[in-house]
Amino acid sequence: MIPQSPSIKISTFFKSNKGFWDSRSDENLFYLSRSSWSILSICIFRLKMLDKKSINIFLPDYFCNDPIPLLDHSNINKIYYEVDSQFKPNLNSINKLSEKFAPDIFLGVHYFGNPLVSNEIKSFCIKNKCWYIEDATHCLKRDRVIGEQGDFVIFSPYKHLAIPNGAILITRSKGPSKLKLTDFSSVRINTFLKSELKNFKFKNGLIKNDPFSTIKWLFKKLILIPLNKSNLLSRYYMKVYKDGLKLHYSEKIESYKISIISKYLMSRYDLNKISKLRIRNQNIFNEILADKIEVHKSFKPKQKYFNHTPYIFPIILKSEVEAFKLIDKGIPIVKWPLYPKASIQSSKKFKNIYFILLNHSINEEYFKEIFNHKSKLKKIEILKSSSMECVEFEKMFYSNINLTQSPYYGLSKAKTENKNIDFYKIMLGDRQIGFFQILKKKYFNLITLLRINRGPILANDIELNDRIDIILKILKFGNIFNLKVLSITPDISYFSIESLFLKSLRSRRLRFSNWKSSIIDLNKTIDNLLLSFKPKWRNSLRKAQRENLIINSSSSTSEIENLLNHYLEDVKNKKFTGLNPELIKNMAKLQRDSEELYVFKAKKGDLEVGSILISKQFKNLIYLIGWSSDEGRKVNVNYILLWEAIIYFKLEKCKVFDLGGLIGNNHPIDFFKLGMSGNYYENSGEYIVL
Repeated sequence: MIPQSPSIKISTFFKSNKGFWDSRSDENLFYLSRSSWSILSICIFRLKMLDKKSINIFLPDYFCNDPIPLLDHSNINKIYYEVDSQFKPNLNSINKLSEKFAPDIFLGVHYFGNPLVSNEIKSFCIKNKCWYIEDATHCLKRDRVIGEQGDFVIFSPYKHLAIPNGAILITRSKGPSKLKLTDFSSVRINTFLKSELKNFKFKNGLIKNDPFSTIKWLFKKLILIPLNKSNLLSRYYMKVYKDGLKLHYSEKIESYKISIISKYLMSRYDLNKISKLRIRNQNIFNEILADKIEVHKSFKPKQKYFNHTPYIFPIILKSEVEAFKLIDKGIPIVKWPLYPKASIQSSKKFKNIYFILLNHSINEEYFKEIFNHKSKLKKIEILKSSSMECVEFEKMFYSNINLTQSPYYGLSKAKTENKNIDFYKIMLGDRQIGFFQILKKKYFNLITLLRINRGPILANDIELNDRIDIILKILKFGNIFNLKVLSITPDISYFSIESLFLKSLRSRRLRFSNWKSSIIDLNKTIDNLLLSFKPKWRNSLRKAQRENLIINSSSSTSEIENLLNHYLEDVKNKKFTGLNPELIKNMAKLQRDSEELYVFKAKKGDLEVGSILISKQFKNLIYLIGWSSDEGRKVNVNYILLWEAIIYFKLEKCKVFDLGGLIGNNHPIDFFKLGMSGNYYENSGEYIVL
């Protein structure tokens, strides 16, 4: 089976409007069929406002030819600047060209979903009084950086979604040129283009409009639904991919009008969900092919989660023959772009770059099919252990440990909930490679419910096949015939290949929200940490620092109880479900040198305005609970408490700070925690095994 382009589901037509493309108050938004028309529209806007016979548009030399036929006439001069090997604009090339050609428009590309964030480009546009187009056609959606610098932003939803056509053109007032939105607000884009195109003579003739193109597209998509998993269709797509490596110029220019179906459907897709699937697919492809294929430097992951949605995955191959071999193995390989003839020299620089498709139609079944899982179950043993043996393992691999699998936490949890607890060690031959703990309780004197929360904990150097085998073996603890039901939230990433095997052995994913959080790297300097936080977060911290609050830290039982009293009052007043106070009390009783609870308390004068509780395990930290008074919220007490805790624990040589979970659904607490720009992670979810 080889993946195809995203297929359409009938259910999509009946979903509610997600409102993702709703325009902001400081923007204008236009719908078109293709982004080629978006670029042409901007050029026409520029010609009219400057009242010039012609304009210069700066385009990257690593660029698709699709928009060129529309720009190929005497009114628009195309000036190609150099893009370096990391897909970044070469500023020297740009500055030299600007000495010969005065730029009226500059286009920068967010290649393959990776953001182009350049203050130098922005300054260049301000200096030369030229408009800046952010080409975000490789981006599924905008985020905190994509779509935030340009005077114009262009998206191409049709490249990412199952729709026949569809492009978005956004005009912004906050770009380098500080555009007046009133200059565009009265524009009806279809009427505007219909009128203005009378003045343009395209070198390849008139626009070709096929009134039945949408119907043909829809028919093709629907007819293929029952064939999606057939070998016949797979062989067909293999041929399509191989033929697609031979790029061909097309002279066809599609009409500028977006289809009604496209405009309707693009607002029905859950872009955040699709983004997660794309990120997962990239991670899994990277893991499967890591020792076989060279990944382009720009896409080598620094962490398990990519902050931006990838479009296609750049890899380096020696020849087209290698690409054919990968296609035969079921890997969807494509070539991009078909260069404009005027910039063909770039083809030499990037000739060995090919791309793996990452679309969201690539699913679990596909990855299982292409991944060569070689079982070594007989070599791996799971043996009953003790809490002390687990503690010894903790000391060696503390950086891998999460609080919920710490024996210190597990024993506290068991006491709080009146459950039993068993400890297990994972052996590979004579070597212990991991451990986990199981909380268990018998109900009705009949069925035993087993619970593994964020386990197992493994050593750093365990091979992928062994990691999968360990998960599969642990799943066997659940057996309905033995009256044992296992609930497991493995400590594995949603974006990992291990997560694909959790549906094996009778396991079913529960519809609970995945555990997700963010981790602050305390190895950074204080200055670099502060600079990494979002500007709004830093501003809120500065406000708190001006309040002259008194911050104290303590591990005493009395301070913990004092915080719990405030916390319980907060839970009652705000009516939310928080951490069980009895669990905190039991954890406090089991404190030892390597595992402790710390209270950070803030006072304004004699008035206590807020406090937080942090658990320390060896050199790892996790935020547990906190509270703030009305006065505390006014002075941003949570900001300064977290910041002072970071400074304190850096002096203690701590390494990582887990912010203690995210709620989701755009909760204000999430904005607060994510403002610290930590490394986001998300586990695979909770599964039940019968």
